[in-house]
Amino acid sequence: MTRVRAAARAAWAVVWRPLAGGAGVGIVVWALGMRAASAVVVALAAATLVAVLQRVDGAAEPRPTRRRHEARDGARGEVLDLAWTMVGRDGRAGERALRRLREAGARRVARHGLDLDAPEQADAVAALIGARARATLTRRTHPLPTVRDLVHTLDVLERLGATRSRPATSRPDPELAPEPAPDPRSPR
Repeated sequence: MTRVRAAARAAWAVVWRPLAGGAGVGIVVWALGMRAASAVVVALAAATLVAVLQRVDGAAEPRPTRRRHEARDGARGEVLDLAWTMVGRDGRAGERALRRLREAGARRVARHGLDLDAPEQADAVAALIGARARATLTRRTHPLPTVRDLVHTLDVLERLGATRSRPATSRPDPELAPEPAPDPRSPR
């Protein structure tokens, strides 16, 4: 008998709030002049609403923890990502692959004492890596270079090597630059 009584108490604990809410709303709308059949429908709707609200949990759902992937330079995934981004939608080089190539190209050219972005060194950079590779590395407007241009530039940078082919040029400080010697032929 205790099992039946425990089950009845559990059922009553779940059912009494919707029944009381529905009955209260039904009596109020019937007293305000609604027909009995319509008041029963409104009472059932109110009871349903109370039952749904009774089941709603107010606590926020915990968000799953994001998996952190640490990319190492040269890792298998990095090469795969780069390979997938090499070709854009229109058959030209993808922006992500081109950005990575620019970074590598700037480092490689800097090891040879030149600045890829310096306009005054454009001729020296073109002499070092070629006009096509320089154009590929410095193009930032549409249309982007083709995949063939990207592959050509990769080959050029690979052949270039990581060691200096000429001594680095330092930029002289204009304030510390020595004054030019006076011309002995000029009158003072």
